[in-house]
Amino acid sequence: MEPLRQLAKEKLRGKKAIAVMSAKGGVGKSLVSALLALSLRGAVLVDLDVHTMATTKLFGLEDKLHEVTKNGIEPFKLGELGVVSLGGIVKDKYVVLPGGNAGEVMESLVAYANLGDANYVVFDLPPGLGDEVLTLERLTDFFPVVVTTPSAVSVKVVEYVMRYLNEREKRPLLVVNMAYMDCGDDKVARPFGDLKNAEDLAKRYNAPVVELPIDPSLESYIGKVHEYDGVVKGKVKKELVPYLT
Repeated sequence: MEPLRQLAKEKLRGKKAIAVMSAKGGVGKSLVSALLALSLRGAVLVDLDVHTMATTKLFGLEDKLHEVTKNGIEPFKLGELGVVSLGGIVKDKYVVLPGGNAGEVMESLVAYANLGDANYVVFDLPPGLGDEVLTLERLTDFFPVVVTTPSAVSVKVVEYVMRYLNEREKRPLLVVNMAYMDCGDDKVARPFGDLKNAEDLAKRYNAPVVELPIDPSLESYIGKVHEYDGVVKGKVKKELVPYLT
């Protein structure tokens, strides 16, 4: 086995790996990853979206560089949470990686990161079924969290991921993001459609479903998402975390 891959596997040994993934972009996957990692005690969030690196933007880390010590790449610290991203190496520059190079970069991020005594490693994957998923499969037996919105298009596209995971004998948790808005007096609005499509999808693949609300105030926390403690994080803590701990 290649030394780099072996080192990455050893870094993840004994830690629970959670992969937040989707076949569809624009469903709020990076935000779900961030709030989930912030809600788990002793977690490191690893941004495996090596092309867009949204994680650094969510936490306001675009212009910061990782410190490198004898223990490797030191995660950015935000309270108890550690964050590792290629953005901490190239800053806010675009990255173009041909073919298999993306997998090598992802393996390197894990292999050289100082994951310390973290209990959980949350991976924010880019949309689609590409090198990122295959790379992570080579490194660890991850728990998949699949993110969609209620829209019919999103659910149809996300089924590709659900089908793939099913064939790999993995049972994912399906998260329906932006599912509803609380209007008070026990009333909710569902601007992106009802839950029927997502519930039917979950039933076909025997997956539990968690729905997350819309919180317009979240937009004002871009760049400081670690300070957010609103209704979406409350639902993540209450309904996602129990499936993962």
